[in-house]
Amino acid sequence: MDKKIYTLLTIYIVYLVIALSMVLSSGAQKVLTALIFGGLGIFLFLGAYLIWVLNRKHEE
Repeated sequence: MDKKIYTLLTIYIVYLVIALSMVLSSGAQKVLTALIFGGLGIFLFLGAYLIWVLNRKHEE
């Protein structure tokens, strides 16, 4: 099988495990929701900070 197929299967299996854990466990729902939104918030903050720092370097 091609490497792309293995990659797609891996992504599907990870998605399936996450989806099943969200459906079957309320604790997993809380943890995964916190990771998704918390991680997204940190990523957005760091991205905005990086853009701000790069813009300051170009202005000087």
